[in-house]
Amino acid sequence: MKLIDVSTLWIGGSWEEPHSATRAELVDPSKGEVFATVAIGSSADVTGAVTAARAALPPWRASTREERADLLDRIADEWERAGDEIASVVSREIGMPAGWSHFNNVAGPVMFLRYYANVARGWEQETVRPGEAFDGSIVVRKNPVGVVGAIAPWNYPNMLLISKIAPALAAGCVVIAKPARENALSAHRIAQAFEAAGTPAGVVNIIPGGREFASALVAHPGVDKIAFTGSTAVGKDIGATVGGRLGVANLELGGKSAAIVLDDADLAHTLTNLPPLSFMNTGQTCFAQTRIIATPGVYDAIVAGFTQFAEEQVVGDPNEPATTMGPVASARQRESVLAFIEKGIQAGARLVAGGTASPVDLPGYYVAPTVFADVDNTSEIAQREIFGPVVCIIRARDEEHALALANDSEFGLAGSIWTADTARALTLARRFESGSVGINGYVPDIAAPWGGVKGSGTGRENGPEAVDAFTHTEAIYQFA
Repeated sequence: MKLIDVSTLWIGGSWEEPHSATRAELVDPSKGEVFATVAIGSSADVTGAVTAARAALPPWRASTREERADLLDRIADEWERAGDEIASVVSREIGMPAGWSHFNNVAGPVMFLRYYANVARGWEQETVRPGEAFDGSIVVRKNPVGVVGAIAPWNYPNMLLISKIAPALAAGCVVIAKPARENALSAHRIAQAFEAAGTPAGVVNIIPGGREFASALVAHPGVDKIAFTGSTAVGKDIGATVGGRLGVANLELGGKSAAIVLDDADLAHTLTNLPPLSFMNTGQTCFAQTRIIATPGVYDAIVAGFTQFAEEQVVGDPNEPATTMGPVASARQRESVLAFIEKGIQAGARLVAGGTASPVDLPGYYVAPTVFADVDNTSEIAQREIFGPVVCIIRARDEEHALALANDSEFGLAGSIWTADTARALTLARRFESGSVGINGYVPDIAAPWGGVKGSGTGRENGPEAVDAFTHTEAIYQFA
């Protein structure tokens, strides 16, 4: 098999040779084989990217709302044209099943781009209010924060990258985007879409890389804001570095989301809709509902339903139409997930589906959909983010105990409540220590602020508020 080779990075509106000869070797997780070598950024490439971005900032900051919106729409058009190729590349990079890849790497990013094009057209950059302490008026202006470093993880690479780029551009910021090294090939393809859309030189720079490039980007004084999605441990380091230079950071971090299932829940509805939220993307989803907290009247039915769902999954090649669950993204990820499964067994949790044995006779990085029942909420598998197809079912005495268990976590990204009494659920949701809560379902919506509390991060993405998050507020006093 001939390897795909990519040797350049998109910086300052042109294809540049990187300063380092280091390449990312991309491994197809469904086969365990290298299929591409792609240039990635090093610390030496940060300076050039910052220089290009800062040169592009004044004219882009002065652009009109319509000009920004038009660019976002053109990027969406080019993204759609390249959609099949982008989705296919991401499937090879991380093992995401083909249909799911198209939704998350094409339809989702295009939706973000068009949404923020519309937000940009109606965005009010200035408002005027009367003064209270003087006889005059106050102009309150939202100024672009400047150069944004956008750092995305490998699990939903394009959706999580464009959710940062689109509102930043709408606000008049310029962007240095760092996709994960695992997604270096798809990053190259989306950079081509930005180029084809006529993105002005330096307004968006796309440089896949690893920890070296990310660390240099985060530390650079020419980067005004960091927008990061990734692990809590790395997020803490980024927060400390950016805070040390009085920069700004938005941190969307890990999760161990809880789903509370009460005795009056519609079991048919719950068992149709909740298990997919637990296992989506082979469990490699920050908001996956991986702690299922059930009260006594439904506990056994929930265990049986999750067991059946896990056993019915078709694990295999992500390019096969029948496949419902692909491999995890890497050999390292597989070893980490299997280690957690072994810890769950050793801790005395009841294994009712899956386990450490490979579910298929294939050479890739496959993990069986795994369900533990009778899990102690204080155990490691209930408290740590596993990032794999592993679900913990926890018994609660009653509604109050269920909420206490849900909140007994260092994380607070997402959650859900399943009950026939929606008024009761809304009351519970207001006490849920989480950035977002679903009632009888869960889906992050582009129109709603998104982010977490506690160890799940700071700041918010999505919604019209995301544009404001890429600005700083200026007050102009006009005396009569």
